[in-house]
Amino acid sequence: MRHSTLVLALILNMNNVYSAPSLQMHVFEEESNTTTNIPIYNPIPVFESSPARKHNLQTHVFERAPSVRTAKTSSSDGTSTIKDQKPILSYQKAEFYASTGYRQDELNWSIAAISGTPNIISELEWQDIEIAIVNIGTTLYLEPNWLLNVDLSYGHIFDGANQDSDYFGNNRTFEFSRSNNSADEGSVIDASIHAGYKWLALNNEQATLYLIPKIGFSYHAQFLTMTDAKQTVATTGITPPIGSFSGLHTTYDATWYGPWIGMDSELTIGKKLTLGLNFEYHYAFYDATANWNLRSDFAHPESFTQEAEGYGLVGSVDAKYRLDNKVSLTLSVNYQDWQADRNGINEFFFSDGTSPTSAYNGVNWKSFGANLGLAYQF
Repeated sequence: MRHSTLVLALILNMNNVYSAPSLQMHVFEEESNTTTNIPIYNPIPVFESSPARKHNLQTHVFERAPSVRTAKTSSSDGTSTIKDQKPILSYQKAEFYASTGYRQDELNWSIAAISGTPNIISELEWQDIEIAIVNIGTTLYLEPNWLLNVDLSYGHIFDGANQDSDYFGNNRTFEFSRSNNSADEGSVIDASIHAGYKWLALNNEQATLYLIPKIGFSYHAQFLTMTDAKQTVATTGITPPIGSFSGLHTTYDATWYGPWIGMDSELTIGKKLTLGLNFEYHYAFYDATANWNLRSDFAHPESFTQEAEGYGLVGSVDAKYRLDNKVSLTLSVNYQDWQADRNGINEFFFSDGTSPTSAYNGVNWKSFGANLGLAYQF
């Protein structure tokens, strides 16, 4: 009996030496259904015992600290433990929103002749471009007061008008051609991402005010199409006669993109109503590609391209009414004013393979819209 006890102690001591530091081994007697107080000794060594032999000694292995896992891999036995992993991006709360609405755009640009005279040889105007908008986005509120927002919009153009004018003289004089066209086809895309810091400026029983400086990057595209042409000014022998003409399907694709900074404010009144005021200043790079499909002297599908740099001013007023702890009704009114007239260049691509350039006088884009939607917080 004494010899068995020494063997058992030696085995337990070896287990303490060679087992992983984070594990502990406990050996104890299995509870017996009998009422006897006489201890039972298992003459079979621990390493030979198995459930099939109905031993009374039970071996249990526990982690020393279950809440902490350390990474350690042994090349000798191939065992490893899992490192405690943290999520890539943790946040306090998130908000997903979706809305739909209406937007009206105006856009115009002009170029000079290749020789420089006249200083405005051609000018294009899009007026009353009516657009049905769908908008989605999400905001993550991070530790301690940071936030990250991604916003996407798509719009379908369903109405609008276009005017194309050409001049012989400087400063829009001696107009020799004008066509008034339909612009009820096309689409728009808007995308933006920004980070902000939510700073508490006012907090009392009546209201809470946050100011949120922001920095981001945005992309805006307009895919415009001109159809249903009607010549309203013409010089005999130079342009088609006055009246409607068929076959017009001219396209003009414009993009604005660049970094921006801004300031947002959130004023919460009571427990349900939040009002917001937002302003952004954008540095804009402008690119455009046109396909003048009725001009046989131009190459197709790329008749000319335009580039310039400028800026954009974006402002909005919004309101959010909390319907319950998670869902809110949202309303926003937006205004945008963009222009690009620095470092402007217009490059023609003619069917004979030549590609001369002319001065690009600049482009102006204005937009007004309103959206109604829902926001869900989780």
